[in-house]
Amino acid sequence: MQDKAELAGNGTPFHTASSAEMRTTWWYAWDKYIVPDVYTSMPRELAAIRNAVAMIDMSPLPKMELRGPDAHRLVDRLMTRDMTRLDVDHVMYTPWCNRDGLLVGDGLVFRLAEDWFIVSGETSHAWFASQAADLQVEIRNASDDYGILSLQGPRAFDLMQAATGHDWSSLKFSQIGRAAIAGHDILVARQGFTGELGFELWVPRAAGAAVWKELHSVGQPFGVMPAGEYAVDVARIEVGLILVSADYNGAGPDPRTARIDITDDLNITPIEAGLGRLIDFGSDFVGKQALQAAAAATEPGRRFVGLQYDASEIVSAAVEKSAYGTALSRVYWGSMPAFHAGKPVGRASSLTFSPTLKRAISFGFLPAGLSSPGTKVDVELKDDEGAGIGLVSATVVSLPFIEIRRSKG
Repeated sequence: MQDKAELAGNGTPFHTASSAEMRTTWWYAWDKYIVPDVYTSMPRELAAIRNAVAMIDMSPLPKMELRGPDAHRLVDRLMTRDMTRLDVDHVMYTPWCNRDGLLVGDGLVFRLAEDWFIVSGETSHAWFASQAADLQVEIRNASDDYGILSLQGPRAFDLMQAATGHDWSSLKFSQIGRAAIAGHDILVARQGFTGELGFELWVPRAAGAAVWKELHSVGQPFGVMPAGEYAVDVARIEVGLILVSADYNGAGPDPRTARIDITDDLNITPIEAGLGRLIDFGSDFVGKQALQAAAAATEPGRRFVGLQYDASEIVSAAVEKSAYGTALSRVYWGSMPAFHAGKPVGRASSLTFSPTLKRAISFGFLPAGLSSPGTKVDVELKDDEGAGIGLVSATVVSLPFIEIRRSKG
């Protein structure tokens, strides 16, 4: 096994193939890796996600492997959903919390055998280990074992059939299959982070370049295009998907994989994150009592909403502060104060320009009384250094901003 320094120098399993497609100098630092942020242009890559099919390198996602006779007990103890319903060769999206009900992370739980799980999401190895002292389970960092190649878009089924000779229409959302591409065995999950039809391909490290090249070649008739992290970030906001570090800070003890400043005041519960539907109070899990108290509170916490802006107002405010180079230049990861009638009432995050909607959008965390569509608030813009630029108006809208189509077909 290569050490971390060596792996970082070599890039992700797809790096030698994917880097040949780069036409910009925009790279994104993710944990110990550097991955493409923009290959050609963000709007073109987002259009491929929405209208054709995109190839996306998601390999730096942390992956924790749980094995042993008590692996299932640990998963059910930690996750807010009823994990007894997770069958072999299925995937479930779920949050996990600390004893105060605050989000430690959220992500996908893959069940590959009766006693074998992989959790893909913000790294929580230390947190999981702290809750497993009485269990027979091995917790292993499997982040560097696999490359994750995400195929996203309405032509993803066509590309997979052309690459494998197999009809994938019977694989339903959140199910797992197997395939051979370029002579290599891979794991195929109906999943993704864009809201579109698609797959996550879990590829052995040594097979990464060969699989990428084969899919890129076979996918030409379907309009395949590599898409960088910028396009994926915009895509997930358009369909209302929250992201650790961008929209909240994990409350666990593990180091973060995103290179941002961590502040405890961005710790939130799944209820505040719009994930209340994923809490099964019929199960017994870490943080249950705190979340029951939060759900029963007479004064509910903040609600997770969409916010819509006039992009020209944002640009004008930035120009006045000589910050025009940062306004809507990427997704703003961080917290921006929100005001109503001059008083602070919440915050906004993940501000971006959506080429799909041709509008500026973001998420908001606002009191229940200000969470109805049509409500007006003011948001304090910030530059890349976190300094205030000025106030702009925003309108509350329903989430998702656009239709989620990933489970269709």
